[in-house]
Amino acid sequence: MRVRDTRDEGEGALREVDRRQGALREGGRRPCYWIAAQRLEDMWTGDSPEVVGRAPGSSLVGLEYEPPFQYFAEQRGEGAFRTIASDDVTTDEGTGLVHMAPAYGETDFYSLQRAGIQALVDPVDLEGRFTEQVPEVAGKLVKEADKDIIELLKASGALVHRGQIRHSYPFCWRTETPLIYKAIPTWFVRVEQLRERMAELNRGIHWVPEYVGSRRFGNWLLDARDWAISRNRYWGSCIPVWECDSCDQQVCIGSVTELEERSGVRLDDLHKHVVDPVSFGCDSCDGTMQRVPEVLDCWFESGSMPYAEQHYPFENEERFAQRFPADFIAEGLDQTRGWFYTLLVIATALKDEMPFRNCVVNGMILAEDGRKMSKSKMNYPDPMEVVDEFGGDVLRAYLVNSPTVRGETLRFSKNGLRDTARTVMLPYWNAYSFFTTYAEADGIDVDALQNAPPPVHRPEIDRWLLSMLQSLVKRVNAEMEGYYLYNVIPTVLAFIDDLTNWYIRRSRRRFWRTRSGDGQRGEADKLAAFATLHEALVTYSRIMAPLVPFISEEIYQGLMVAPGMSGALDSVHLDDFPDADESLIDAELEAAMATVRQVVNLGRALRTDRSLKTRQPLALATVATHSDAARSAVAAHEALIAEELNVRKVAESADTERLVSLRAKANFKSLGKRLGKKMQQVARSIAELGESQVAALVKGGAVSVA
Repeated sequence: MRVRDTRDEGEGALREVDRRQGALREGGRRPCYWIAAQRLEDMWTGDSPEVVGRAPGSSLVGLEYEPPFQYFAEQRGEGAFRTIASDDVTTDEGTGLVHMAPAYGETDFYSLQRAGIQALVDPVDLEGRFTEQVPEVAGKLVKEADKDIIELLKASGALVHRGQIRHSYPFCWRTETPLIYKAIPTWFVRVEQLRERMAELNRGIHWVPEYVGSRRFGNWLLDARDWAISRNRYWGSCIPVWECDSCDQQVCIGSVTELEERSGVRLDDLHKHVVDPVSFGCDSCDGTMQRVPEVLDCWFESGSMPYAEQHYPFENEERFAQRFPADFIAEGLDQTRGWFYTLLVIATALKDEMPFRNCVVNGMILAEDGRKMSKSKMNYPDPMEVVDEFGGDVLRAYLVNSPTVRGETLRFSKNGLRDTARTVMLPYWNAYSFFTTYAEADGIDVDALQNAPPPVHRPEIDRWLLSMLQSLVKRVNAEMEGYYLYNVIPTVLAFIDDLTNWYIRRSRRRFWRTRSGDGQRGEADKLAAFATLHEALVTYSRIMAPLVPFISEEIYQGLMVAPGMSGALDSVHLDDFPDADESLIDAELEAAMATVRQVVNLGRALRTDRSLKTRQPLALATVATHSDAARSAVAAHEALIAEELNVRKVAESADTERLVSLRAKANFKSLGKRLGKKMQQVARSIAELGESQVAALVKGGAVSVA
């Protein structure tokens, strides 16, 4: 029997049970070859071979065969050189029969284990070179020996077909050299005994985003295998196991003190070269206990962080109990198979409880071309140049308002940084600059701000801004309690638009007027505007401090510390995060102003569509809506809307059918999963709905579609 893969170390033939096989005789030669019928044309490109027999693959299972090389013939007694069944074999390539190398592949290893075959040979050293067990290629790297092995097969008459197959192959991500899988003696943690409990504990953890815990991490736990925790290297924490050199006795040492009691040596350095010489007598025989040579996987150390941090259980038991489980941790999406996983494994094994209550997961940052950032490729801008050019605040604001906070990927781009500087940082700074410029010009000091009218007696636009500010504080606190950063940031940054493009723009004249103008009423209005903007900027700096710490500190210093405001601390970062003052929240006013701003935006869009510049006055703007609340808001702010749109009159109408054309369009994203193959048909039916039917839907009714 001849097989597809010609590696010398193969010990078994792997095949799929139900695949049809044919016995072929090529030309007039005597040898016969078993091959999957589907692979016949690809394997023989010359004269058609003679088919001398056919059989189902299951009939070949268990048959012994002659190996391509005789190096390990003594392994036949251990089950080598016979066929076994496996669903991993396909007829996409090769012959339908595959040589197995259990020392160099996970699938091969487990396939032979399931078949009960104990044979395992390893003629490759730790440098990836063939050993003297294969003398013809001894000392050669396995990838460099391919041609020699093919020539040896050809010389022995065992080579039937030679070709190349392209497939994915592992390479070292640092050196880009090819890698091999290799079975080595390893210490394992029996995770498979823990995984059901781990999955149960995971369900009690609050994950942000939720899908990471329930699907990505949860699915990984359900298939978790025993964890290989040992590494064959120099640097690393020593595995604290000593073995007898005469019998099979093993002892796990639990502390430096225990090791001293057994060996008489007190260690204050636990590096490998210091620990390895320490030995002691065996309790079961006259042998000597020596430490095993392996060190721990560094992820075992990472997963042990909660205990090592407090030197638990040797001290700080009370402090550890107060801090475990952790309130929250945060790391990247790749840690679902790293730190998140090892924390849970060790906590389940040692404490039978979750290691953390909340887990915030960020997505991965890629290069602008969508590839992984690489030092060797230098496909990313120099971080220090980015900070020098844009500043740390812009970089932070860009990242925190990106898809990464939703556990998605971000293609890092300098254009994104420029947009953040333009839309976030500059308006924020300009609002502060606007206040300080006019406050200094008008001599607005601490006393003046304290003499401003209370919020309840200030103009509507002041009360609106303070209400929006306090609603923002309330929403931020509520969302942050759930660690929903991706819900917080858009709302926080949107307030800059409320502050600059609506409040300051609508209130400019109030800041510009002289303090003595319009008498006492004018003075009160001016102070109300300054006090409102001051309160908004100070509170907003406290909200923004964790996100953009440098500019927020500068603004806080300028508005609170330098003027000596009451309650000012040395730094905004020493101040408490604000709590909402619900007495200042006016939901009806916020809703009314939102309607007004929507009307203004729609009016400007209509002007743009009709190429009518804002400076060209128009006679009438009619707002059509079914909403009584919206019509009331428009009626109460007709003068404001007329000024914004440069129209003489604003009217409201409930007769939307006369002014508005209604059409319906299917939302593929929402309906696609529910409708499946019917989606296109339903989408066409929705597009064909008449105006009366769409109007019924708008009013909360229902219609039937095909």
